[in-house]
Amino acid sequence: MKCLNVIVFYNNRNEVFDYIKETMSNSNGYVDFALVVNSDISSEHEAMIRDLINIGINNVRVFDFGKNVGYLNSLLEVILLVDINDYDYFVLSNTDIRYQTESFYKDLSEKQYDKRIGCIAPSVYATKSGSYSNPHYLNRVSFNKLKRLRFIYKHPNIGRFYSLLAFLKANKVKGEKKDSCYVYSPHGCFMIFTKSFISEVIGYKYGVKLYSEESCVGELLILYEYKCYYDCSLEVIHQESTVTGKIDYKMKYKLWYESIAYIIDTFYK
Repeated sequence: MKCLNVIVFYNNRNEVFDYIKETMSNSNGYVDFALVVNSDISSEHEAMIRDLINIGINNVRVFDFGKNVGYLNSLLEVILLVDINDYDYFVLSNTDIRYQTESFYKDLSEKQYDKRIGCIAPSVYATKSGSYSNPHYLNRVSFNKLKRLRFIYKHPNIGRFYSLLAFLKANKVKGEKKDSCYVYSPHGCFMIFTKSFISEVIGYKYGVKLYSEESCVGELLILYEYKCYYDCSLEVIHQESTVTGKIDYKMKYKLWYESIAYIIDTFYK
């Protein structure tokens, strides 16, 4: 078994570096990396590449598309430039991730999933909230809920209040670990895609840079008649360092609004 782990560099050199080193120590040679440079700090980019070479890490392919292509599109751009037949799985992940066990990729290599499973969602434990974030959505998000969210994020002050309520709720009602099951979508911090599903989405472009990637994945799975499987026996720890937390809140909610509008216009009409 071989995985290609697509990660994004966005002004987070140390975090990327630490993530690669830890993944390598736990992967038993199962994982190659595709590092997409979305950063605007060239000196950090150059220093990271130099340090990777100096310690002998040579299974990292670096892609710079000359602009910030966003999170999901980083994967979609990379699969155009690699031979997908070299890999069994494609992982798109944040870099603020740690592994619950050192056998994560070994365990994945021993799995026998149904051939119509296009995405595997591991259990995700969020350290800040002290709760589990996966499964993301069990069922397809309703049209009315998406319209409501589109309205909320169109107005930044309403969006800030809504986000505060969601944060308070998450801290009051802790998500408990659930048994494995089929779900609508994975949590976007760590998504595992099968080669057969990836072969279907080659050439697809996500219409926005950030946010609502989970819904896009859920919809593409439905479109190509694949399933998303939440596997509780695989677990990662999400440290929630939130690179996107550096974005101004008005810009953040603008991006949220645009992403939800894209999902509605593309998949619900």
